[in-house]
Amino acid sequence: MDILGKNVKLKIAEVKADIIIFETEDFGEIQAENNDLIIKYKKDQEVEVFIYPENENTVKAFIGSAYAQVNEFARLKVVAITQHGVFMDFGLEKDIFCPFAEQKTKMEINKYYTVFIYLDKKTNRLVASAKIEKFISEQVPDLAENDEVSIIIINKSPLGYNAIVENKYQGLLYSNEVFGELKQGETTKAIIKKIREDNKIDLRLFKNDASDISKFEQQIIEYLKKHDGKMNINDKSEPEEIYRTFGISKKNFKKALGALYRKNIIDLKDRLVKLLDNN
Repeated sequence: MDILGKNVKLKIAEVKADIIIFETEDFGEIQAENNDLIIKYKKDQEVEVFIYPENENTVKAFIGSAYAQVNEFARLKVVAITQHGVFMDFGLEKDIFCPFAEQKTKMEINKYYTVFIYLDKKTNRLVASAKIEKFISEQVPDLAENDEVSIIIINKSPLGYNAIVENKYQGLLYSNEVFGELKQGETTKAIIKKIREDNKIDLRLFKNDASDISKFEQQIIEYLKKHDGKMNINDKSEPEEIYRTFGISKKNFKKALGALYRKNIIDLKDRLVKLLDNN
């Protein structure tokens, strides 16, 4: 797996006074600074880190998670301006650079901008670009109407809110279908209403109610509500038990269960299905 520019979990190979060493398949030993005076790290402990390419020859780990990974969009704050560009807060000890050539307008200190994170092939460094249009795909081969998708709000237009869909595609939420204000950089769930001939996507917000839940999902929710919000029928249960209880196949039951889990409606643990409190 290519781990450059990504949040990953790695096992500690060695702990020194001010350095933690991780062993990786791709790059061998990678070092991270050990500046935490509270957490005492130990050998073989699994830690979440961000893999940051410093230059052509050096790869470094930063303990913690970045605000975005390589090939993702994010809304970041300018924290410093130099002769060649700006540095933006990336959620790590190290900020990310956005050169002047990748700015649509001159960026200002302490202001937020939507950028795309990519790996510069010439320098082997992570770079931010505010020229986001060039990173949006013009084809949408892996999406279909009624799909649930993740979106990030880019800006407001006369028609509604422009959004990036699944970190790849361009979408639009129409104003008359949005109740309340959406902020630039806000991430949320949406449903694909239509994929237009120009491959732009019409969206509607995901409501997390019955209109966005299949009849099989709704059956499971109703059953849970009648049984104190929990049940032992799960994806490991026998097909006969599932059919006897819900009147559906095990295949459809597993699909509905997985969809409810991804929508944060249920929790699955130790073969127990629990309805979460916010439902």
